[in-house]
Amino acid sequence: MINSMEQKKYEIGKRSIALYMICCLLFTISVVPASAQRRKAPAIPLTEQVENALAAYDFETAEELLNKEIAALKKRRKPTDHLDEYVRRTHQGLSKLHATERITVIDSIVCSKGEALKTIRLSRESGRIDTYASSFHTRDNSDATIYENELGNKRYVSIPSSLRLAVTDKIGDQWSDAVPLTGLNDNDVEQNYPFLLSDGITLYYAATGPESLGGYDIFVSRADGEDGKFLSPENVGFPFNSIANDYLLAIDELNQLGWFVSDRYQPEGKVCVYVFIPNETREVYGDDVDDDELRDLARLTSLRDTWVNAATDDDAIGAVPAAVVQAQQRFADIRMGKSQKTEVVEHEFDFVIDDKRTYTSLADFRSPVAREKMQQWIALSKTERTDATMLQRLRDNYATANAAQRQQLAPSIQRLEQSYYPLLEQLKTLAKEIRNAEIAP
Repeated sequence: MINSMEQKKYEIGKRSIALYMICCLLFTISVVPASAQRRKAPAIPLTEQVENALAAYDFETAEELLNKEIAALKKRRKPTDHLDEYVRRTHQGLSKLHATERITVIDSIVCSKGEALKTIRLSRESGRIDTYASSFHTRDNSDATIYENELGNKRYVSIPSSLRLAVTDKIGDQWSDAVPLTGLNDNDVEQNYPFLLSDGITLYYAATGPESLGGYDIFVSRADGEDGKFLSPENVGFPFNSIANDYLLAIDELNQLGWFVSDRYQPEGKVCVYVFIPNETREVYGDDVDDDELRDLARLTSLRDTWVNAATDDDAIGAVPAAVVQAQQRFADIRMGKSQKTEVVEHEFDFVIDDKRTYTSLADFRSPVAREKMQQWIALSKTERTDATMLQRLRDNYATANAAQRQQLAPSIQRLEQSYYPLLEQLKTLAKEIRNAEIAP
């Protein structure tokens, strides 16, 4: 009997203790904040947050994160130089986002980096691009490339030993010693992938260095005079360039197609060759495009989104603008070995002679003098369009640049203006001489 009573008391006491512990636990849960009940997630490192913002082209957020971190480090008297490269890339992006060029990208081809040059099929009139090793029959693992003009007597090359741009001329059966190009950025780490427009003076190339948004970027410069010196180059900006490597820009004026090569969104060893419709003059997006749309267009997240640039009120074929359909057909013809021929180009220009006559071809001219001057006018017009495009690009960059960048851009703008406006006057004078020669009895 005693043992039974003691056992009963023991069981009651045991249950009481258990109930007490449960109550204590419930009380603890009720008073401890929910945030403390959950395991705290590890903080994302600042550099990772900045990289994510840069990848999304959200340069404002990247700048805000960096400014906050730098202020905190300076307050604690800690060094900030490890963030300098992020600051540089962020400022580059900020200055170029709202100068993103309107282009119409009609196709893209993913291939190995080694096959990219073979994918770009230029007309003979546009010259040719090739590897240095193949052109000079040497062994080379530097990825150096060359551009050879239509006549096959001049090459712009990247020297394998230094990856700096130079020019060489063919004299007889031999190529002269390569002479380094002057006037390009001295602080470029590497220069490669040259391409010269048919005007003979506008040079595109890729380079790494402090002016690059990330890795290789594409730049444009223009020969300044007969001594071979080039004007200070300009980064061509978005969407041609990205935070990845952007290697080459080439334009086939005969077929009205352009190409640029990038490894954005690609795995190691792969690149994407984008095919686009070149603009006669540079255009940028306006207020009709909000910031989110602009970021997507700058990143080329959708090729079809760029097609709105080629559409007019009633020229669409189905859901695709006619200009895109026509460019895609030209591209398909090139891939099949077909190409536009110079002799089939019927509409060379529009030149008003008088109230009754507008000439569109050199064959329209009766006066040999007028025809010869017209050839000069055509060549100068190409130079004028090139200069106008570059001047607009410089001014766009200047408008969004900071004080230090404006100080760097100002001399280039002034030099180009000094040659551009006299060129316009020269064209007007030449046009008057052409009309007088053609109208004269």
